[in-house]
Amino acid sequence: MGIESDLYKLNRYLNIQAQKTMLPKARYEVLKLIKSNNPVTLSQLCEIQKVKLPTMSKLVDELQDAALVIRAQSKDDARQRWIVPTQKGIQILQEATTINQEFWSQKLANLSEDQNRQLRESLRLLIEMLSPEQDK
Repeated sequence: MGIESDLYKLNRYLNIQAQKTMLPKARYEVLKLIKSNNPVTLSQLCEIQKVKLPTMSKLVDELQDAALVIRAQSKDDARQRWIVPTQKGIQILQEATTINQEFWSQKLANLSEDQNRQLRESLRLLIEMLSPEQDK
């Protein structure tokens, strides 16, 4: 078995963990961005995440349907719609973050300092290689 198999397994485990938070990975990331960039427009989210408008619109629609965000009209420009987290969205995000932090703390607790450093360096390198900027 090659590294592809290991990466597939890792992705599966990450998806299983994300389901435990009641907030799937993609929605978690978008809600986190909305909270940290509050207020933010749909086009800004697309630019940050490097995804197309229909994809982001669908994710924001799902968050809005779950009452985790709202779309608010700009006071300055009637064509502009801001996306902001609701109180429920902030609470769900905090709960999901806590669950993720506890999970990873437990899983990584048995690694030595050197193993932890090696893992972080390898993950940084992998993320850099997968980054859309690498494709340019």
